[in-house]
Amino acid sequence: MNINLAIAERARAGEALTVAEIDELGSSDILSLGMLADEVRRARVGESVTFTRVLEITGASGASGASGASGASGAEMRISKLPASLEDTEGLIAEGRMLAGPQLLTGFSLADIADRHWGKLVDILTRLKSAGLDAIVEAPVDRLHDAEDALKACEAADLPVRCLSLQSPINIDGRSSWLIHLRDLVMKFPKIDTVNPLSREQPVQMPTTGYEDVRAVALARLVLPSVKTIQVDWAQYGPKLAQVALTFGANDLDRVSTVDDESLGKRRTSVEDVKRNIAAAGFTPVERAAS
Repeated sequence: MNINLAIAERARAGEALTVAEIDELGSSDILSLGMLADEVRRARVGESVTFTRVLEITGASGASGASGASGASGAEMRISKLPASLEDTEGLIAEGRMLAGPQLLTGFSLADIADRHWGKLVDILTRLKSAGLDAIVEAPVDRLHDAEDALKACEAADLPVRCLSLQSPINIDGRSSWLIHLRDLVMKFPKIDTVNPLSREQPVQMPTTGYEDVRAVALARLVLPSVKTIQVDWAQYGPKLAQVALTFGANDLDRVSTVDDESLGKRRTSVEDVKRNIAAAGFTPVERAAS
């Protein structure tokens, strides 16, 4: 189905689309949808594509390790797993802070922290901030019992959330409502300027298709006019999907490796490969400052 021209004009103007309008956009021809999202993306954020080099720190019960720490100056250092106790988490953050030095130290899913029930969320976040954490990596909105309250706790603790994300795939019937929920959240929390619309988890028996993934990216670009950055996880989705997503409205690649690791495949290893993929899609690669 061709795109409704009136809806397309409202999307170009950054107007608040209704559920019915989002549903209609979501059922339109995939190429036409991609072209519209690409047009809107270029008008709003230009032709640059940012990418973030991430050095992951792994460990539990206070033990930490950082692969490839040498030569990773300027990269974001990220603690990938949440330990079992608050005390262990504080210890791991302290070790990570020593490793990171002046570099940005991020970690964890806000939903994982909330699910631990260690105490009042704002108090827990304040302790993580005091231990040396600069920011929470992501807030998976579909996993948070009350996303607005959780984000308010982050503001009160002065511990920013880097990205709003999605843990599990949203079925088509719920897609428009979820996007409007995201739109409401970014309006209430304007400091959050990044959304990753592709799910962290994929059901084994019925994973999403590439068409569904790029459609989700395009809709996020069109429905969230105040969001500057539509992000795709390079390490999770790889060069093929990431490159196509850039032409469907995405403008940021997260979790680019700081070192060559051939276990990920030769095309996913070096920064130069990422830059080549961005340039091949017709954009200008720019490394995002870890700040």
